[in-house]
Amino acid sequence: MKHALFDRSFLYTKFCCRKLRYIRYCSSVATATELCKNKRLAEFPETFKPKDVERGWYDIWESNKYFTSSRRTNNNIQEEKETKEPFSMILPPPNITGILHLGHALTVTIQDVLARWHRMKGHPVLWIPGLDHAGIATQAIVERTLQHTKNIKRQDMGREKFIQLIWQWKTEKATIIKEQLKALGATLDWDREYFTIDETHSAAVTETFVRLNERNLLYRARDLVNWSPALRSTISDIEVENFELNGKTQLQLPGYDSKIIVGQLVKLAYPIRDSKEELVVATTRPETIFGDVAIAVHPNDDRYAKYIGQHVFHPIREIYIPIIPDSSVKRDFGTGAVKITPAHDRLDYNIARRHGLPVISVIDEEGNMTNACKEFKGVPRFITRMRLMNQLTVQGMLRSVEDNHRMILPLCSRTHDVIEYLPKDQWFLRCTTMAKRAYEAVASGELKIDPSDDGIHEQMWYKWFENARDWCVSRQLWWGHRIPAYCVIHNDSKDDNRSNDVFNNNSTSWIVARSEEAALSHAREKYGDTVKLHQDLDVLDTWFSSTIVPFVTLGWPKNTKDMTRHYPLTLMETGHDILLFWVARMVMLSLELTQRLPFKEVLLHGVLCDGNGKKMSKSSGNVISPENIINGCSFEELNKQARHSHAAGILNAEELQRTLRVNKKSYSAGIPDCGADALRLSLCARNIKNHTISFDVDDCRTNKYFCNKIWQASKYVLLMTNENLQENENKENLNDLDRWILSRLSRMVGIVNDAFAERNFHKAIAAIRQFLYYEFCDFYVEGTKFGFKSGNSAGHSNTLAKCLEVSLRILSPITPYLTDDLYLRLAKKKLPGFLSVNSLLETSYPMPNEFEHLKDIDLEERMHELIHVINSIRSCMANVSKKSNPEVNILVGNAHDYNFYQENVNLIKGVSRIWNVSIHPMTNNDNFNKTIAMKNNNSNGDGISTIEYRHTNDCSFLITVMDTSMLEQIKKNIIKKNKSGKVD
Repeated sequence: MKHALFDRSFLYTKFCCRKLRYIRYCSSVATATELCKNKRLAEFPETFKPKDVERGWYDIWESNKYFTSSRRTNNNIQEEKETKEPFSMILPPPNITGILHLGHALTVTIQDVLARWHRMKGHPVLWIPGLDHAGIATQAIVERTLQHTKNIKRQDMGREKFIQLIWQWKTEKATIIKEQLKALGATLDWDREYFTIDETHSAAVTETFVRLNERNLLYRARDLVNWSPALRSTISDIEVENFELNGKTQLQLPGYDSKIIVGQLVKLAYPIRDSKEELVVATTRPETIFGDVAIAVHPNDDRYAKYIGQHVFHPIREIYIPIIPDSSVKRDFGTGAVKITPAHDRLDYNIARRHGLPVISVIDEEGNMTNACKEFKGVPRFITRMRLMNQLTVQGMLRSVEDNHRMILPLCSRTHDVIEYLPKDQWFLRCTTMAKRAYEAVASGELKIDPSDDGIHEQMWYKWFENARDWCVSRQLWWGHRIPAYCVIHNDSKDDNRSNDVFNNNSTSWIVARSEEAALSHAREKYGDTVKLHQDLDVLDTWFSSTIVPFVTLGWPKNTKDMTRHYPLTLMETGHDILLFWVARMVMLSLELTQRLPFKEVLLHGVLCDGNGKKMSKSSGNVISPENIINGCSFEELNKQARHSHAAGILNAEELQRTLRVNKKSYSAGIPDCGADALRLSLCARNIKNHTISFDVDDCRTNKYFCNKIWQASKYVLLMTNENLQENENKENLNDLDRWILSRLSRMVGIVNDAFAERNFHKAIAAIRQFLYYEFCDFYVEGTKFGFKSGNSAGHSNTLAKCLEVSLRILSPITPYLTDDLYLRLAKKKLPGFLSVNSLLETSYPMPNEFEHLKDIDLEERMHELIHVINSIRSCMANVSKKSNPEVNILVGNAHDYNFYQENVNLIKGVSRIWNVSIHPMTNNDNFNKTIAMKNNNSNGDGISTIEYRHTNDCSFLITVMDTSMLEQIKKNIIKKNKSGKVD
C-alpha cells in the first residue's frame, strides 16, 4: 500500500555526502547533480577533515591577540575593566624531560575550556604558560641519553659543559612542547612565557631563599634523606616509587651486570651475653648488619620482656649491642625482634635518637660499602648481600630465608635504582608554623578543593599537614638553582671541586646572601679580610622553585599591577597525585611570603588510564602521544618511535618490549587521524574528577564522527536557508517541531553553563551530544525535510539557523577549530543570526537567561512521548526491509494526543523512514479495525499480514507488511522489546 501523498521513488535523493541524505524540498531542485552545483555549497568540503579544518586557525587567534588578558569583542580590543572579575590561571609547567603525553593534554584541555568559556562570558582571562627545568628528572634523562648514545658520563664532561648540553636539550624540547600546546588549541598568553630557571625566576628563587633564612626558617643539619646512588643525589618523596613485591623477585638495577634478588626475609641469630640463648631477628637487608647498634623489641611483648636491658653478641662487628624496648616495633613482623641500623632506615633512625644510639654509615653515596665494613669496603651493596649470606651461614648466624615475604621496595622513579637512606648534611625548611596556616586555609573554607564530595582530598590535606616534617630542599645535582649559601673557608685552598663535606670540615659557618659580593662583604666584616667563600655546590629541590610560580609570574617580589589585579589566581588545576607535593607547598610558601593564598580554588583531575584501567606510564608501555591521535600514526611508525626512544636511552629494553606488545595488541591497524577537537572531546567526556580516568583511542574515532555529524548538519542548514532570509523569532511562523527544538535548545544552554560552572565537563558534553546528535540531527532535521515540502520553509529555516548558531558557540570552548571554521563559513553565506567575526572568541557565550522565553515544558513532555512512539516503531521495524512499503497505523485513545500526533505525522514518517503512516482514534467498534481483520483473512491471497504492538494503554501500532518473513522479524523485535514476550 502506498500513501496517497508520497511516492517512494520521489522521497530520496542522494546529496554529495555519502553519510547524510537529503529529501528534495523544492521543485526547482530536481536532481542530485543540481544540488551539488548549488552555489551556497561552493568551497564547502564534502566531509570533516581535521587537518584541513585546523590548519591556520591558531595563527589567526594568536595574531588577533585573543590570548591576552584584554578582552576582544567584535574586532575591538578593550582594556581590562573592573566590571567583570578576571579569571587567572597558570599552566602547571611541563618538565623539559621530554614531550607532552596525554596526561598533559588532559590538563591543557581542561584549562583551555575554562579559559575560552570565561573569555566568551566577558571576563579578562590570564593564562600563563611556562616550563619546569625539572632538575633531577632532566639531569637523569640527559645523563642516560648521553651514556646510551655516546658512552660518556657527565663526570667526563665536567659541570659547565654538561649544563651547556642540558640547555641545548631544553631548547629542542621547548620548541616541540610549544608546538604541541598550540596543536591542542591552548589559548596561552605567550608574551608571559617563563622558564623556572630563567633570569627572572632565578632572582626570585634567590630572594625566596634569603627571606626564609632571614626569618630563621632555614637551617643546615644532618638527617636521613632519600638517596639515589645512580644519581648520587637526594631525591624528593614524589620521585620515589614504592614497588610492591609479593616475594622473591629478580630486578635489573643500574650498575649491575646481572639481575639482583630482592624480596627475601632473612632471619639471623644473635647470641645473648652470658647465656646459651639467642635472639633471632628478621631483616630484608642483611648487608646493613655492619651498622647494627641495638636489637629492639616491643616493651609489651611477653616473649622478650626478660631480655630487655641485656646485650647480644654481634659476630660481624665482634662487639656487644643492647636489647632495647621501643613501642614502634611491630610485634607481628618477623620474629618481633628487629635489628637497629640508624644510618639506613627512617624508623631505626628515630629509635636511635630516642635512645641515644650511635649512627654508623655502612653504605656510601655510590651504593658501595664503607670503611666500617672491613673486607667488604668498596663492594657494591647487593654484591655484599650475596657474599655476606654465605659468611653468615658459615658463622652459624643464618637461621632461615623466606621467599614469600611481601614488602615495599623504594625505587628512584628516574633511574629505577633502589633508594638508599643516608645521613647527610642538607638544607631544611622549617614547616611547622607554615603547615598550621595551610591546614587552616582549607579547614576554614578559605581555600576550596574540588572535588569535595567524599572529602578524601581534604582528609589527605589535613593528615599531611598534621604530620608535616621539615622539608629537605637541597639536592646533590649539577642542573638547577645553585643554593645561595656560601661556606666560609679559613685556609688558602684553591680546590673548587671539593665536596660540601670538605667545606664543612674547614668552615665555621655558612652565609646566605643575594649575591657572592654581598656574602663576601658580610664574611669579611665578621671574620676578617683573609676569609674566602665557596658557594654551596648543591642545588635546590625543583619543587622549591616551582612552588613560587603563582606569584613570581605576576612580578613578585615587586608590587606590580598584575599582583594587584590577578593575585590570588582564580584557579589551580592539576592532577590529584601532586596535591601534597606541589599544591600544598605552594600554599605554604605563598602564605609565608605574600600573606595571601596563591589561588582561591584547587581543581583536581584523576590519573589517566588506558582502556583496560591501567595507569598510563612508560614502564607499562601504554603511553600515547597527543600528536599521534591528532595526526594519526601507522602501526609501523608507532614501533619506529618506540625503537627510537630505546636508542636514545629513554626506554630500557624491557620498556621497549612492553611498548611493542601494547602496540601490537591495541594499535595493529594504527591510530586514525582524529584531530585536536575529537581528542579534546574525548578527554572531557569522562568525569575528570574521578580518581582514575579511562581513555580509549576508539572514543576519539567516535568523536571524530560526531564532528562530521555537525559538519553535515551545517551543510544541510546552509542548503535549506535562503541567502536573503531575515532573522525572525515570531512564534507565529513556528510549528510544534520548531518550538520543541528551541525549547530543547534553551534547556541545553542551561545545563551546559551549570556544568561548566561546576567543572563537570562530561555533563556538558552529554547535554550537547543529546541535543545536537539526537534531538537536532536525528529528529528535528528529519522532520524539517517534510516541512519544507509542505510550505513551512521560513519557520524551519530560521530555527535551523538559530539552533546551529547557538550550538556552535556553545561547543566553541571544547571544539574550537571545528566551530570557528564552520561559523565563519556560514557567516560568510549570510545565514540569519550569524555574526561577522574573525573568531567565536569575539562572540558572547550563550547564557540561560537569553533563551528562557523559548522554554515550553508542556510541549517538551508531549514531544517526548511522540519521540518514544517513533523509537518504538523503529525498534519494531529493525532489520525489516522498507522496500515493500510497510504500513503503520497508530491508534491513539486520547483525543488531545490524537490531534497532536496528526499534526506531527510528517515527523513520524521522516524519522521512522516509513512513509505509509496514519493516525487513528482508538475506538471499540471502529470500521478501521474491521478493515484490518478483512486484510488478515485475505492474507493467503496477497501475502498481507498485520501485527499489533501495544505501546501504552492509550496507544497501539498496527503494522502491515507484505510477507510472512517480515512478520516473523517484527515478532522477534517485539519480543526483544517486550520482556514479557507477549505479542497480540
